[in-house]
Amino acid sequence: MKRITIISFALILGLIACKKDPKEPETLDTPATIVFDGDVSKTLGTYSTYATATPTTKGTGTVSIAITYTGDVKTLSFATPTGNVTNNLGTVNVSGGSYTFSKLVKDLRGATDAPLPTSGTSGTLVLTVTATLGNGAVVKRFYTITITG
Repeated sequence: MKRITIISFALILGLIACKKDPKEPETLDTPATIVFDGDVSKTLGTYSTYATATPTTKGTGTVSIAITYTGDVKTLSFATPTGNVTNNLGTVNVSGGSYTFSKLVKDLRGATDAPLPTSGTSGTLVLTVTATLGNGAVVKRFYTITITG
């Protein structure tokens, strides 16, 4: 019995004295950088509610934002949250480093949002762009759009 105790004690001391292998540093994928209109620092844009300089039909002006990105982006989702309502504008699968978001001004507002600006006035809304990366991480960018009447 004494021999078993001594052997067990020696084994335990041997295990305690063992040096653990150092942990390998974790590597993270580089997060995507979403660039609006080709300008890294740009988060603002002004667009007319009318398609032409001579007003025709309100809301027919187009918001068109070129989005370029680096990293492994799988999808881009677009929404315009206002108050308690989120107007989901769709999700697209992306590849090749760029995507152009293009919507009519009237399609940016949800059913309960304020009306489009009238002639001579302006209003703003925030476009939320959510990028889902290849590793499942999510990156968001907010783009303030000013709509002039």
